[in-house]
Amino acid sequence: MHKRYLYWTLAVGLISILASQFYARPEWRPLLSPNYWSQLGRFGQVLRIVDAEYVHADEVNFEELTDVALQQAVRSLDAYSDYMPPQDYEVFQMASEQKYVGVGIEVGSFADAVSISEVFPGGSAEESGLLAGDSIVAVDGEVFDLPTLLEVTELIRGEAGTRVTIGVARPGEDERLDFEVERRPIELSSVADVELLERGMGYLRFRQFTDQSTQELAEAIRGLRTDGMKGLILDLRDNPGGHLETALDIAEMFLEAGDRLLSVQARHGVVEVFDAAVSKHRFRFPLVLIINGNSASASEILAGALRDHERAILVGEQSFGKGSVQSIYAFRGDYGLKLTSAHYLLPNGEA
Repeated sequence: MHKRYLYWTLAVGLISILASQFYARPEWRPLLSPNYWSQLGRFGQVLRIVDAEYVHADEVNFEELTDVALQQAVRSLDAYSDYMPPQDYEVFQMASEQKYVGVGIEVGSFADAVSISEVFPGGSAEESGLLAGDSIVAVDGEVFDLPTLLEVTELIRGEAGTRVTIGVARPGEDERLDFEVERRPIELSSVADVELLERGMGYLRFRQFTDQSTQELAEAIRGLRTDGMKGLILDLRDNPGGHLETALDIAEMFLEAGDRLLSVQARHGVVEVFDAAVSKHRFRFPLVLIINGNSASASEILAGALRDHERAILVGEQSFGKGSVQSIYAFRGDYGLKLTSAHYLLPNGEA
């Protein structure tokens, strides 16, 4: 009788532990759903038939086939969710931290041409003599008629240590100029184009919200204040966003403790509220923020919080209007998942 009671106690305890884990980890809950196992079985059945009957089955890579299936399924959810195989996930991680393998240039489409808008200091492009304003007309001997930004950047990208020849048309030069440039790892600062303008107004362009952005911004501002800055123009144009935590940290630099930053609404109506804490970086000078249609995500959160608390004047164009939060998941084998997990509301209630 005593042993039976002990077995029941252990069984109930084990069930309680498992139940608590299923409650605490939502990704486990589908394991209890017959529909989940039915759909998983259907996917496996299709792969088995392909393996057994497809006429070119010996040419099929089932890992790649699974990647395509998962990628298409996740991308069908919305415009921001994505399943990323190892190579894509590595590129995503590098871009999130402003790290790249490249030649050290920023390019854009201008008047039917792909031109260099910025040459990064210390990069191989600067060393070779490429200049901002050069129009790219050839890459590795492939001459463009009407180049697109995508085809140019795809040809310039490559593995670190390899070389690429970039042909450019330069104002004042009659002939095409060719530059052989090495691809190297590049780490960019979030802050660019820092300068003191007339009447004591500082200006800086803010590229993206990374783990290092808060410190980089604070150091740039302190440098401008040393030079006599009385107010700041913070340029968020073409800033795609980045880490939510960084956007909140930067907002705290300019707001008072307790000011509402945003509310995040996840599934089942669960709402998490974020209020400003005391920041070790405190700046109280006038602020102007510049935004455009490519200012998204964390850029909109920062701009909205500062606007709603009347801490900054917003100028420019309507921002991207994303209004959602993506969570990043990493899996064994270096696969990644970016999934829309919540929607956010600005302090004034706007989505």
